[in-house]
Amino acid sequence: MNPAVSQHVTPTTAALLQWWFDPPCTQARGRLSFHDEQRRAILATITAHEALDGDAPPHERPVHRVALPPGIDQMRVMLALLIWQLLNHNDALAADLDDPRFTNRFIAVAHHARARDRLLGTFCGLPVPGGLGARDFGTAGLVRLTELLIPANRRDEVYGFVCAHVCSGAQFMRQPVRDGLIAITDGRLEALECFARLPRVMVFDDETRPPLWAHSNSGVTSPAWRQHLRRIASARDELCAQVVFAQHRPGEGADVSGP
Repeated sequence: MNPAVSQHVTPTTAALLQWWFDPPCTQARGRLSFHDEQRRAILATITAHEALDGDAPPHERPVHRVALPPGIDQMRVMLALLIWQLLNHNDALAADLDDPRFTNRFIAVAHHARARDRLLGTFCGLPVPGGLGARDFGTAGLVRLTELLIPANRRDEVYGFVCAHVCSGAQFMRQPVRDGLIAITDGRLEALECFARLPRVMVFDDETRPPLWAHSNSGVTSPAWRQHLRRIASARDELCAQVVFAQHRPGEGADVSGP
């Protein structure tokens, strides 16, 4: 790992970066690795976010934009960033610290039914035939990528959190606000309601596929919805962050920008 990066991140983050990117670890995994564009996106987002002042005024609340070239999977980046947030949050609590940069509350905005089903498969596994909605966690994308994403001594911790805290946005709205959440929402009023109710949250949003309702006659466009989401974030006392997967500009590598 680059020493210049390791000096400016938490020990938890430094351990994750070592697991993900240091040559001895990557060589031991063989072909299971991050694409170089994914690596750059993860590093840039983490470096920008950990440099934040937890007491930053609302207009400086972070929006991390990630633009990957076509064909480079966003899911590994999203999972890596979620794990980074979760483990830093847990370690801060264990040290009796309240670090506002980290959370265990996440919203994954999926505008299309197939995208939501892919997220459920990533976190919960494939549906069990005849299981009345039950899913096999052993087939989850997170489990299949465990060797890449999660150091061995943290796997049970991540598995336990994911198994206990994934829900749909509709389920979330019927429940009291709880500590710890991965809400998979449809990206309209459901997502805004989740966001408005949750203290200190990280939102993952995919701009590369506009919502089906973005060009409807309702007058609610995709840009207007995202502007509303950001207005909610800037009006709150808690530090909220958004990771937006944006359209890639042809001829450029992964573009990652902060606020």
